[in-house]
Amino acid sequence: MEENDEQAPHENHDRWLVSYADFITLLFALFVLLYAISNQAGARRAVILEAMVSELGARPHRGGLRPDAGMSGNKPSADQIVTVRDLGMVMEHLQKAIAKFPNSGVTVTMDPRGLVVSLSAARFFASGDDQISAGQIPVLAVIVEMISQLPNLMEIDGFTDRVPIHNDRFRDNWELSAARAATVLRYLIANSPIDPEHLAITGYGPYRPVGDNETETGRALNRRVEIIIRPPEKKA
Repeated sequence: MEENDEQAPHENHDRWLVSYADFITLLFALFVLLYAISNQAGARRAVILEAMVSELGARPHRGGLRPDAGMSGNKPSADQIVTVRDLGMVMEHLQKAIAKFPNSGVTVTMDPRGLVVSLSAARFFASGDDQISAGQIPVLAVIVEMISQLPNLMEIDGFTDRVPIHNDRFRDNWELSAARAATVLRYLIANSPIDPEHLAITGYGPYRPVGDNETETGRALNRRVEIIIRPPEKKA
């Protein structure tokens, strides 16, 4: 019987090392990322984590990412407040979330006051009323969930057009604008962990127009409630 010179293929028993090396590399990258996040200030860390869970398609548990939860009753310190740059990141995420609601009546912008979320009164309130329309609650809920982790000072401002109000409940546009701002504020307090001492409301009535009160389009722009998330105060 002739000896067979052909040898059987050699089985590679070390293939597991490739998968193991990939796993170790990913694990190392994860720890580096977590270490980098841990070195950020509390508020900025929350923004980064919020962005991560958003990109992964997860929804954070309410209050689970709230930074510095024990600071109730105190004005947030400078290192706790989300910076202008981070507010820009929040704005981008808000714009993406709002885009899922056709004709939402919401615009999100940045101006010298900070991050401004403008709610069109034509969409959010019935004429001469201060109660949020039921159909707009899901839109407002998304907004509140996304800003609820921010420790920044926030202001809710109400505005109207110049058309005099004819209503037994409100004597004038001053009262209507303040009442609408207060309704939005109460919704924030009831549906988020935002510290009430970080919130304020103002009613401007018809005196801060952004549109031409001589046209219906302009008057519609003027009827609004703005949620303003303040950036850190500049040092003198």
